[in-house]
Amino acid sequence: MSAPPELSSPPSLDDVRRAIDSVDDGILALIEKRIALVDGVIAAKANEPVGGGSPLRPVREMQILRRLIAARDQADPQLLVRLWRTIVTEATLKQGVITVHVSRRTAQAMGHRLRIRDHFGRFPVEEWRDPAQAMMQVNANPSDICIVETDSEWVEPFVEGQAGRASVIAGLPAISEGDMPKLLVIGVAPSPATGEDETLLISKGNLPRDFSPQPIWQLKAGPYRLSALAGWYSEHETPLVGTARSNPGLGLKVAGRYASAIEV
Repeated sequence: MSAPPELSSPPSLDDVRRAIDSVDDGILALIEKRIALVDGVIAAKANEPVGGGSPLRPVREMQILRRLIAARDQADPQLLVRLWRTIVTEATLKQGVITVHVSRRTAQAMGHRLRIRDHFGRFPVEEWRDPAQAMMQVNANPSDICIVETDSEWVEPFVEGQAGRASVIAGLPAISEGDMPKLLVIGVAPSPATGEDETLLISKGNLPRDFSPQPIWQLKAGPYRLSALAGWYSEHETPLVGTARSNPGLGLKVAGRYASAIEV
């Protein structure tokens, strides 16, 4: 009878630590390589037909997060979001300083402060009296962004043009905490369709009962109503153009389009 195979001894703590150090060195090299690639991003953006806005690309950032979370094995989704948001934020800051403008009420809400910090890291944050004043800063400096609470009094000044050509370009948090995002990011940045998007509508009343698609969430906002549709829609295409023509009193307006929160 042959002798049983010898059992290999478990690695020592020093062996494991050396292996971890090697992985850390590899991560550092990759992070530095990724940040170095930002120079190429800056050059490519300089040739984009639409410029003069924020260097942020919220749709692209959400696509990155969605792909990584879908491909994960053991990593916690919240951990991945925090890690990659930090990396993306640093890469964005290399393209220029972006200030986040918020109302005093939003800044004083601990949950919202943490969401903003986790998503935008070292971006400087400035507080203003109300959402209207915060939006005016983006109108004055399109490279900045404004963050408003979804259920705050931002809709009326937005309709009145306080945000200028800015629109809703993202919702927070990145990982879904329910149908309605807690915060909305207002800025000047491209918002192309991804296949997993939401279109935010503003109207002076309820949408028609036969309107399709049905909103995934709705919210009364002073004299207006917010309605979010699953998908990427234009005011000049079906179903919005037909609804606007047959119901002119609605004052139907697209407030923005953004990538949907990630379901895990």
